[in-house]
Amino acid sequence: MSLRAADALTAEGNDLFQRQQYADAAARFERAVVVYPSHPQAWKGLGHSLLCLGRPDDAARAFDRAVGLRPDSATALWGGALAHADLGHGIVARNYLLRALSLQPTWVDMARGVPQLAPFLKLSARAGELLRLAIGTHSARTFQHASHESRAIDVLRVGDSPKHNMVTYASLGLCDHTWREEGRPRVEVLLASLVDREVCAQIVANIAFHLQDKGFFPEPGTMMRDVVAVLDAGEVSEKLPHVYFAVPRPWHVRLPLDEGPPAITLAMAVPVSEREYAYWRQFGYKAFEALVEQSKVDVADLGRASVL
Repeated sequence: MSLRAADALTAEGNDLFQRQQYADAAARFERAVVVYPSHPQAWKGLGHSLLCLGRPDDAARAFDRAVGLRPDSATALWGGALAHADLGHGIVARNYLLRALSLQPTWVDMARGVPQLAPFLKLSARAGELLRLAIGTHSARTFQHASHESRAIDVLRVGDSPKHNMVTYASLGLCDHTWREEGRPRVEVLLASLVDREVCAQIVANIAFHLQDKGFFPEPGTMMRDVVAVLDAGEVSEKLPHVYFAVPRPWHVRLPLDEGPPAITLAMAVPVSEREYAYWRQFGYKAFEALVEQSKVDVADLGRASVL
């Protein structure tokens, strides 16, 4: 008897929802789940009604119940993705969205047209999850491009990484950039520092923007001139104005992070001096790396002296 009553209330709720009477629809769905708590359609309808009423927190809980009861409900997963996206629950929102799209692949164009969901279809959303697994839980800060306000890059901060009392800064969003050369993997940049400094995040953001602007792929063994110098960040910019790209060995991460396609990999950024740059240019990257190794210098020390 309770299931039949819940079915009737759910039917009434669906009719009211179609007529955009969301508050009345929500009331019917709420009565339905009280009468029969295991009614997935009623929970789903309640979630959609609450979402339309501007109550994403309550809607998310309703969608979670609906998905728990019917994991293969694409519409419940879609609604849950919207609600959790509104709440800033990125990991859950992306999980729900991808599950919905696996059930309804034709919805991908619709998802790209929804501002809350479109970011989760970028490669950087996947890269963010992989970085969290590879180097640890992070905080994030967004940097805007100096000349193009519509362009932005996130810089992640991870404490006690790659070692205790060190800090890792990582770009997130560079991997959305497609390189001109075919076959290039997508990439994010890591920087290790002995101290937690604002300039570290600025360096990473500036590197990412310069790589995009110049179309320069950060192949290990290559250099980028003046990317630290242009920040005018005092002693760091004066002593270590350039950046050398290396294999990110300190993090002991298996690369690529994702086989793809496209593959996602990482590059380590090492600020270097003018003399170190000149040595690299004259003798090549193998000689330069051997020199750094022999010097025993800690490249995570942004206050270090040049090895030359």
